[in-house]
Amino acid sequence: MSDIVFKIGQEHENMKGAYKVLAVNRDNICICWESGEEVMTPAPLQNRIIERLDRERALIRAKKNKKKGKRTQLPEPARKFEGFKENDFTEDVAGAIWRYYDGLGGAVAVRLSSDRFDITSWPRYGLSEVHWADLGHRHHSDFRLQSKFFARLDENRFYVGLDIGRSNEEKDVNNDWNALMAWLRDAENESWLHKLVSEQELSIYDIKGEEVFAGVITSDGGKWRLSNKGQEQEIESLADFLDGLTDSTWVDLQIAKIVEKDEVVARGVEFADDIARLFELLMPLYEASAVID
Repeated sequence: MSDIVFKIGQEHENMKGAYKVLAVNRDNICICWESGEEVMTPAPLQNRIIERLDRERALIRAKKNKKKGKRTQLPEPARKFEGFKENDFTEDVAGAIWRYYDGLGGAVAVRLSSDRFDITSWPRYGLSEVHWADLGHRHHSDFRLQSKFFARLDENRFYVGLDIGRSNEEKDVNNDWNALMAWLRDAENESWLHKLVSEQELSIYDIKGEEVFAGVITSDGGKWRLSNKGQEQEIESLADFLDGLTDSTWVDLQIAKIVEKDEVVARGVEFADDIARLFELLMPLYEASAVID
């Protein structure tokens, strides 16, 4: 792993939790944890901590992969996750330990099976949300633009699936978005996505709602349908629809399963298995869109 070039606004993680970079002064950075605590710390020190955490977690996943096919206990992070409780369903991140690697993050990562990717997890700073992506794919400066798996919750529901962004600024590079659009223009690929969205009862939407497009896209009888406030619109080509979105607004597209709180709580520990299975079903989308330099 190469040295991280710390920049203002980046999100990282150390032993105390998720933090955001507030300022950079040569070899020192000012960071702020979600508690509001701020500290000036040497950038090389934080770089070494991030590298060590990545190595430790990679070893855990490697150990799991060596034992693939054998009946054995899952690695420790997976065993620490005990399922969700009703009081987890809040957007207040204070005490939201489920977002970390020894919570849902690691429990899903060690359950995933991929011959191509080394999938690990990161909590989102200040949000009830977790991201999963290939360790070599995630770029700290523009991770919001990159294709990744995600899970987030609010007071009533749990959202889980694939997330990808498209910037409206000329300085940004939309490699993953462009790769996804090219993949979608193949009729066989779009047909495959139709089937997956229909069978898994997935929804396609932008998390900002009406700023990009209002409503939710679903698949019904091999047709894309955009539903919004009781009105329906048929979409002939998903790629054409997405390409036609205004360039003046940032797009944050999610292809997700939406699960009610009571169902999540009732599933207990097995909900991590549900998420891992969904991610593996979505893996062809990630493979198509994750542009690794």
